Amino acid sequence: MIRGLCCAMLLLTSTSWSVPKGNDKDSIFQWANENFEQGDFEKASSSYRSLIDSGHISPDLFYNLGTSLYREGKAGEAMLWLRRAQLLDGNLPEAKQNTEFLRTRIAFLEFADDGFQLFLRGIPPGVFLWGGSLLVWLGLVSIALSFSLQRFRDNQTWWIALGIAFLMLSFVMHRLGQFRDSRVAPENFATVIVTDAVASTAPTPGSSTVIELPPGSEVRVLQVNGPWTYVDIPGNLRGWVRSESVEANWPLPEKTTPRNLDIPTEPVEIAE
Repeated sequence: MIRGLCCAMLLLTSTSWSVPKGNDKDSIFQWANENFEQGDFEKASSSYRSLIDSGHISPDLFYNLGTSLYREGKAGEAMLWLRRAQLLDGNLPEAKQNTEFLRTRIAFLEFADDGFQLFLRGIPPGVFLWGGSLLVWLGLVSIALSFSLQRFRDNQTWWIALGIAFLMLSFVMHRLGQFRDSRVAPENFATVIVTDAVASTAPTPGSSTVIELPPGSEVRVLQVNGPWTYVDIPGNLRGWVRSESVEANWPLPEKTTPRNLDIPTEPVEIAE
């Protein structure tokens, strides 16, 4: 049972049964957990990564990797994987608690999304495209019927008004889809994974600093220009950062082919 986090503790999701033998995913996961408990965080992280590189997808796996990376001293990468865990399962309590712990410990920058943005983020991207297309089709059909068939011509004004309403709604759907894709979709966001990142006024060495970015800070990617990335920064700021200093929250690297990792888990507390 989780009894809460103190400043010296982070949670790890672990299995409740004995260690299985072999090289299957359950064995590797359990072996990584044991390495974590023994304080070998580098070996634990390597094992969790091997499962991810093999294409396994699981909020518990991402969460455990994030926890191990923090204990290795890699706070930026830790927040990256905790965010990925929450993208898979927004209600994972351990990930939320560890994120709050790191927020107070590191004081990283993070966007404050309102309820509407969170709602849009949760809608699959194809919904706006297909919904807008359907509304356009309904609008054009309604207007065409008002001119082509007598029973519709009798209420022509009503059908034309209905068709225009469908077309206006399709425009709204299109704009909402654009806003989601360009502003609030998970694919737009990245996490600062290094300890010495800064945002600069120009994509050149020696340019003026806009702001220092603590590890784990969240940015919105606007443009990638080779070794430099132009980003939105919480606090209505923008700047250029070195591309290797940030990593996209989602999607996962191309080498990962998603396969669900179904492992029964229960939370435990492990002192730092």
